[in-house]
Amino acid sequence: MNLLSLDASTKSTGVAVFQDSQLIHYECITSSSTDVIKRINIMKDGIKKIIQEYNINKIIIEEVRPEGGSGVGNQKTHKALMFLQAAIAFLAHDDFNNLPIEYIYPSSWRAKLGIKNGRGIKRTSLKEADIEYIKNKYNIEVNDDIADAICIGLSYFVPEQNNDLNWGE
Repeated sequence: MNLLSLDASTKSTGVAVFQDSQLIHYECITSSSTDVIKRINIMKDGIKKIIQEYNINKIIIEEVRPEGGSGVGNQKTHKALMFLQAAIAFLAHDDFNNLPIEYIYPSSWRAKLGIKNGRGIKRTSLKEADIEYIKNKYNIEVNDDIADAICIGLSYFVPEQNNDLNWGE
């Protein structure tokens, strides 16, 4: 199975591709356009090329947190991220015969990998921990978007401790 994992953003989307549980590709798709729809289209087009090139069987993507609490606090940003998720969903459905997509919250994938997260831990500390996790596991230097995409993909292959989700089965 070829899995595409995404840390999706309208400016910088981290991408990782796994063949079974082996990391075979990673990159960052970026856009500096001031037009959010143009940025979303750039992300969608980049993701489409990767799906085609690597014959992807499933996508796992970081879920957009609801507003409030520690989630996306800026309504404009939240809306743009939701638009991007919708664009990816339409791409998977329309262009790739309903390619399956699963969503996972950041706290869930970090917990599955043993990366400490929760109340009182700042976002910058989490991003640094993600980068360090990837450096230790693969001996590669990546930015936080790519580190998160790789971690999201890795978490898919970690057996679930409870039976709420059946990842990888």
